[in-house]
Amino acid sequence: MSATETRTLIVERNISAHEVLDEALARLAAVEPSVNAFITVDEAHARAQVDALEDRLGKGEKPGALWGVPFSVKDTYDTADVRTTYGSRVFADHLPAEDAELVARARAAGGILIGKTNTPEFAIHVRTVNDLGPETRNPWDLDRTSGGSSGGAAASVGAGVTPIAIGSDGGGSVRIPAALCGAVGLMPSRGAIPRGGGRIGTRRFSSAGPIALDALDAAALYSAMAGPSSRDGLTRGLFPTGLPGSQSLIAKPRMRWVGESGVSGAEPDVVAAAAEAARTFARETGGSVSASSTGMRADEFNSGFYRMMQSDRYSTGGRELLEDTYTASLLTDYARHQFEGAAKLTPDLYSAAIDVQLAAIDHLATLLDGVDVVATPTLGFIAPEIREGGLELPEDARRGFVSFTFLMNFTGLPAVTVPCGLVRGMPVGLQLIGRQGTEIMLLDLAARFQKRVYRLPPSPMETLALGNHQERTRP
Repeated sequence: MSATETRTLIVERNISAHEVLDEALARLAAVEPSVNAFITVDEAHARAQVDALEDRLGKGEKPGALWGVPFSVKDTYDTADVRTTYGSRVFADHLPAEDAELVARARAAGGILIGKTNTPEFAIHVRTVNDLGPETRNPWDLDRTSGGSSGGAAASVGAGVTPIAIGSDGGGSVRIPAALCGAVGLMPSRGAIPRGGGRIGTRRFSSAGPIALDALDAAALYSAMAGPSSRDGLTRGLFPTGLPGSQSLIAKPRMRWVGESGVSGAEPDVVAAAAEAARTFARETGGSVSASSTGMRADEFNSGFYRMMQSDRYSTGGRELLEDTYTASLLTDYARHQFEGAAKLTPDLYSAAIDVQLAAIDHLATLLDGVDVVATPTLGFIAPEIREGGLELPEDARRGFVSFTFLMNFTGLPAVTVPCGLVRGMPVGLQLIGRQGTEIMLLDLAARFQKRVYRLPPSPMETLALGNHQERTRP
């Protein structure tokens, strides 16, 4: 069932939140030895949360939008009394005293945290691999990557463990694994969701975002997390009319198709599947699709983005870890490489990167001129097979993965990915990019796409998690 359906059944007392939690934990046990989506599972903590729901109802509290719905949190966000590692051996035993604000909001809405999902160290790599445990694998094909850096969150949803999960997106880290694992994923506008509650990240490029099988579920989780915060100045005044994403919905979307990223390596059948999905959606809604005369131009903008991202990670804690002999010895090779590279950046390079950022803003404004959304493939290829041995360096590995996604982080615009087909048996995604503050509009378009154009069948791991006798059929 979707999160929305589950919440309704619990509130109407047709099923108990304890039964829902039992099923989620049973699904997790069925798939986790193969998928490796979680770093930490805290059953006792989850059961205590369910018990607390009854007390909250007894005190007259109105059930929230996530009431009794199990969810997971990427292990880059603090969770009170639940181990939070940031994917690093440095913090292998770290137990935060309080939740990140966005996690607290999801719990306040009645969501039941069952555990922390796998992430590369400090969310640095595009594969979900670290030195704490096994790499996360794709629920559609265990020989393939789940992507990164929210690969654990996307794999847990794609495998049917929970209907919703919280990830983070600093260059595509929600959208990329969501697309590879057959899920919906949202990168919100800059300032839509409070920052904080993590370690060693980007100051402006990264945001928490929902991952779900159902776009309406993603909207429910997004709405629970979003809104102004006294702890984060970026959230105040950005959306003066109310909840982020309150812009009017669009019945007949005008779309501009961009099928060229500017980086080589795209697979023609993947790009063609996303293009056909956009055309079909336009026909179904009475909308339109116009082709862009230019691509995303990722090759022009990625070095400036990467330099600013490196500098942020270095100045928010990477420097201290690198300069301490003991903590430096615990870092993954790719994290150490990132911090060492950042230490060599100079003020003039950072200043030049700001000019690149301004040019990227102008470019996206041009792409959006005269249309409601820009449509692209989320990635230009299906999930690659996992290669054993040494990892590619982050700056080399990421280029193809993020070529359609990082510009939204660079410029602060929202984007959603929705599954749009299977290519060679693997899911691929259609990305829709909007203006700032259009999250709800984008999620509405994704929901209508799922209803009228395409709905992905269950993954092999989801079918295993549900059990043959409970195999779900979807419209």
